[in-house]
Amino acid sequence: MTNRRGTITTGLRTGAVLACLALMPRWAALAQPTNLEAYQRLALRCLAEVPETVQAFRLEAPAQMPYLRTALTQRWREEGRVLFLADSLGERPATARLRYEIEEARVAYARARRKQLARTVTLALRYTFTAADGHLLREDRCRDTLTDTIRRSDRAALEWETFPETLGEDPRGGWMRRYLEPAILAAATALTVYLFFNIRSQRTNDGV
Repeated sequence: MTNRRGTITTGLRTGAVLACLALMPRWAALAQPTNLEAYQRLALRCLAEVPETVQAFRLEAPAQMPYLRTALTQRWREEGRVLFLADSLGERPATARLRYEIEEARVAYARARRKQLARTVTLALRYTFTAADGHLLREDRCRDTLTDTIRRSDRAALEWETFPETLGEDPRGGWMRRYLEPAILAAATALTVYLFFNIRSQRTNDGV
């Protein structure tokens, strides 16, 4: 009976270890920021310090990439600032206004080491910050990138089909695919044309 219990216990432990090993790739993917989270980090780098000492202001954000607004409002509210959003209910007092637009949002992959991809996430924002009386306090454009290396198998876990901007561009082929293959195709086409007219010419000369 004791041996049987020991065998069952050993089997359960082995199963638990195997389950952990099976989940490790997924955990590794989650250890890196998803493309959506990378965009949020870049937006915070760009805009988090813009209000400086202003404690209350209205935020005007575009409809696309709503998760940027979520990250920004969370950061500012954690700092104790009062935010008024475009969809806020109730009367909005005259306050400073921060407005931003998205100019560029792109994810690109490049071939790296075996079974890995170099990832580049780029975000460009243009913003204006005005006082309650309409006086321009700050106006600027920021463009920032986040680069790292991911495993090819983790790519799907880092993208989100709901937001097309999180879907990365496929890596471009190496020099052989980009230059050698088209050259070989062009040479093969030229050879085919040459042989066709050469054979046709010979048949004509032979009176066929």
